[in-house]
Amino acid sequence: MEPISMEYWLALLYSMLAVIALPGNVWVIVVVMDQICSRRHYHYSTFRLKGRGQKRSQKAAVQSSATVYLLILSVVDLISILPVPFLVVDIFRNRWPFGLVLCKLMFFCEGANKSLSPLLLTALSLDRYMAVCLPMLVWMRQAKFACFILLLCFIYSLFFIVPVIWHSEVNGMLDAKHKLHPKCVVGMSRLFDLLQLVFCYAAPLLIICSVYLAILSRLYRHTRKNFASAGISAIPNSSRRRRPRTRISLTRVVKSSVLVVAFYFVCWTPYWVVRFLAMLQGLYPFLSFPHSSA
Repeated sequence: MEPISMEYWLALLYSMLAVIALPGNVWVIVVVMDQICSRRHYHYSTFRLKGRGQKRSQKAAVQSSATVYLLILSVVDLISILPVPFLVVDIFRNRWPFGLVLCKLMFFCEGANKSLSPLLLTALSLDRYMAVCLPMLVWMRQAKFACFILLLCFIYSLFFIVPVIWHSEVNGMLDAKHKLHPKCVVGMSRLFDLLQLVFCYAAPLLIICSVYLAILSRLYRHTRKNFASAGISAIPNSSRRRRPRTRISLTRVVKSSVLVVAFYFVCWTPYWVVRFLAMLQGLYPFLSFPHSSA
């Protein structure tokens, strides 16, 4: 059976996403690993020094949590694009020729992208909240604590990944001409879909938005306090030096906050809206292939 034009476009879309995501995530991994290695080398080289060098080493150590989150997030994104060649073959041939093991592996990659990535973005947002609003909690921004949070996120995501892998199978499906084709499918209940919608999309989105609103509120109050202090200062040059620095910092945080929330919202909202509408209409009994938005 020749694939229709819509299937060609779908295969092209998957291929373009893979081509864009592969070098981008590899570049992020290389940069983050270089930063981690550089900080570790600097930390050991200044371990016995006192004063300024030691303070910089400690600062580099407490900032390593964000790099850990970024590294694992890029790895998860790379895992999510692994099944793209199999999906393209499945679309063009209108059959799944790779067997049950690769079928389950494909749904594992999809589950990692759909369940684990939002948790990692949430953890990264909370880490930034700790850095801005609770800087005294240094131990919560170290690499060891970040690894512990990553372990919790992975265990949490398994509650939504394992059932999908368990129920995935290669089953025959009828096309428009009533011809049977083997396809990699999974059938989950509406309750499972609803729980995944709430705990893997709505809850992380609410937490991310709340966290960045709290960060912006804290920085806004800090900015007003700096302006008030500068206004009553007896040294005008000092006050003029403080204002631009505070404005730039606030602007940078606003931009990064908007980008994080917009990226999460744009990537996942269309997918979950379609799934939610399908659940309401009772039109989502099976998945013929994973739908990935990132």
